[in-house]
Amino acid sequence: MLPMIYMSLVDDDDLPRFEEIYTKYRQMLYGIAYRILNNEHDAEEAVITTYERIAEKFKDISQIPCNELPSCIVIICRNAAINIYRNNKKIAERTTELCEIISAEDVFRSFDDKDELINALKQLPDDYKDILFLYDLQGLSANKIAKMTGMKENTVRVKAFRARKMIKDILNGGVVND
Repeated sequence: MLPMIYMSLVDDDDLPRFEEIYTKYRQMLYGIAYRILNNEHDAEEAVITTYERIAEKFKDISQIPCNELPSCIVIICRNAAINIYRNNKKIAERTTELCEIISAEDVFRSFDDKDELINALKQLPDDYKDILFLYDLQGLSANKIAKMTGMKENTVRVKAFRARKMIKDILNGGVVND
């Protein structure tokens, strides 16, 4: 069945043809996007973006000869996936830079009172505490934690960064602000 968002973007007269294209190429486009992104959520996002672009320009796309249509759709999908990949890469680079600014070792080494550190850890929200435990204390990669928790890899890095900052704030006399 065709998702509602596409129905609102395509004229009623064009809906049967659009639904045919959607049904015929959806799995293929998902496979292409997944090979580029290696992530189910991002691949799905690329497919959604592809069909939104097709729906927005459906009058023009429907004029493309049948033998050229798959190539055109694949190019749209590939470009959507590459854009997502580039965006994720930029975010990951910025997050890595931020994580390097406040590393776990800096936070943990700067305080000799282990009881004070344990108390600070207890004050963290559970999701931050879990990420910090897995990321810094167990040494798991953000990728592994993301797979375990169902989060995006970037979300794991950001939560680890925020958890370290919260601990640093707590140890410097502040309070947790989530």
